[in-house]
Amino acid sequence: MITELIANGVNGSYEGVLHKKILPVLSVVQATEGSYDIALDNGEEFNTGEDGVFVAPANALQKITHHDGKNGVMRAHWLFIHAVVNDAYDFDELFSFPVILDKKYNESIRKAIETVRFSENYFEKMRSAYTVLEILFKEGTETSAPFSIKKQILQFVSKNYRENITAKDIANALHCSIPQVFRYTKKYYNLSPANYINKIRLQQADILLRNTEKNVTEIAFEVGFSDSSYFSRLFKKAYAVPPLVYRKQYK
Repeated sequence: MITELIANGVNGSYEGVLHKKILPVLSVVQATEGSYDIALDNGEEFNTGEDGVFVAPANALQKITHHDGKNGVMRAHWLFIHAVVNDAYDFDELFSFPVILDKKYNESIRKAIETVRFSENYFEKMRSAYTVLEILFKEGTETSAPFSIKKQILQFVSKNYRENITAKDIANALHCSIPQVFRYTKKYYNLSPANYINKIRLQQADILLRNTEKNVTEIAFEVGFSDSSYFSRLFKKAYAVPPLVYRKQYK
């Protein structure tokens, strides 16, 4: 079941622009003019080639370099998808995917993303999104998906980040003590519980800044911050620029 679906794109000169990001959703990104260099979790770097598609699972570190096409312009579009299988597992934790999809899927991915972006028919959008998931299913390699403590923390925070949650709430969800929660988030994420919660909130804010016209205050409140000034300070610390400057990079 698809629980979140966002499509957007860029059109402009981006030669050499480097982005490093971690997103809480599965990303399927296609350069329709120009290309991307992409490396996941500091691994091998690949080039998509023109019309090529890269796939990044949720919570992977993406290192992306943009390259303009022969006319000095880069055009690209993408889908952000969160899909859940059997009400338990995220689709992209059940499978590992090639970083670059086989080029035989380029046209199918292009049509699917364009439909999700521009169609006003909800059912057409969803059919196209499931077409993309079907392609990933065909190309993916099945993995084991133990319901680990790390996964339980991620799922709880991802579901509840809009609320005023604390380490105590995580402890209640995991049926453990608050000191154990601090040990778990330090072990798995090298962060305190509060900083991990804010990390998830900032990842969601990243998506909203790039894909909506909502103002900074609206986004801050939507992702769980009660103080927009505090949100802006945290965002600048994490992304090196204030929210509005970050948004302008994608316009």
